[in-house]
Amino acid sequence: MGNSPSASAADDNVAIGKPTRRPSTTSALSASVNTQRVAATRRRSAQDDTSATSNNTLGVPSSPRHRRTRSAGAGAIADPPPPYSRAPPRGQQTVASPTTTSPNNGLGSTHTRVLDPRIFETLPPIPAASGSSSNAQRTSSRHTPRSNSYLRAPMRRETAENALEILRKFDTIIIVDDSKSMSGPLWKEASNALAALAQTAGDYDTDGIDVHFLNDERVGRGLKNASDVKRLFNSIRPGGISLIGEKLEELLLQYLDMIEAAKDSGDSIALKAIKPTNFIVITDGVPTDDPESVIVNAAKRLDARSFPLSQLGIQFVQIGQSPKATEFLEELDNGLAATHGIRDIVDTTPFIGGDLTSEVLTKILLGGINRRVDTKGAGAVM
Repeated sequence: MGNSPSASAADDNVAIGKPTRRPSTTSALSASVNTQRVAATRRRSAQDDTSATSNNTLGVPSSPRHRRTRSAGAGAIADPPPPYSRAPPRGQQTVASPTTTSPNNGLGSTHTRVLDPRIFETLPPIPAASGSSSNAQRTSSRHTPRSNSYLRAPMRRETAENALEILRKFDTIIIVDDSKSMSGPLWKEASNALAALAQTAGDYDTDGIDVHFLNDERVGRGLKNASDVKRLFNSIRPGGISLIGEKLEELLLQYLDMIEAAKDSGDSIALKAIKPTNFIVITDGVPTDDPESVIVNAAKRLDARSFPLSQLGIQFVQIGQSPKATEFLEELDNGLAATHGIRDIVDTTPFIGGDLTSEVLTKILLGGINRRVDTKGAGAVM
């Protein structure tokens, strides 16, 4: 209010960096101070440029005094450092930060402000759009893996089906022990086992399966479903003795004579037309005759003519839990090859009732013709 127009003009000249012709003592002192400030500011600007360029090249944030200088003519004032400009603790990895560049304000340099990356860690999360929470939950539930128990069953069925594809190359012949010892609950268990085996084997054997009995002369040929097998089975009444060796010899001799005649004729087409055979014997105990000698003789004939190892296989399915039957069947499975020096064509599998699982079905249907399944179980092919 008390300043004269001339004094106000002189102050304006100083504020924009222009000297006055007749400065007063106070104005001259102010001008000198401002001149020194300008010179100091320019020196700092030159240092800032060099330091900022070096630091940005290395990807290291500049120190607080290198942030940015606000220029307003001669009275340039440095901005105070932002609250996030504190240097990171020793050992903390520092990454290159986003940069912003301020225009040249007449001080001969362009200043770069380096943003500390930790500022982004303190920013609040972006709120989700309406309805996105429920969508995210639905998406998460779709991609959350289910329990192993859920996955195991269908995967087991699928791999079992793949393993059983080999049965298309075989004829499946089932021999059922209908001796008196099979009467009662064991006969029902045998019926259930036979129905499941017949249904599964019939799905792969294009000719259907054949079912023979030890004592009854009736034979089911070309059966392809469980209902046909059960109808036949229900018409049989157990009785008589367990002549497993006799029935095996009858069927094995027919088959061996046929493949040997085809091979002797030199007709390779006729030999290939004869499918390998998979015999499955369902029994509860020790036979009353000698199936061991029959099996050894069949294996020797196969070895003598160099037939494929999968040409013929015999699977024994034990119904019930007789220790004597278990011992006898295990000897057929594991002892014959080592004792007689023959190929292993026998496998045994116990059946303790209930539904046949895919693993047990696979073991029964493939154990006699696949040595890995014989020695390691169905898991070897599933």
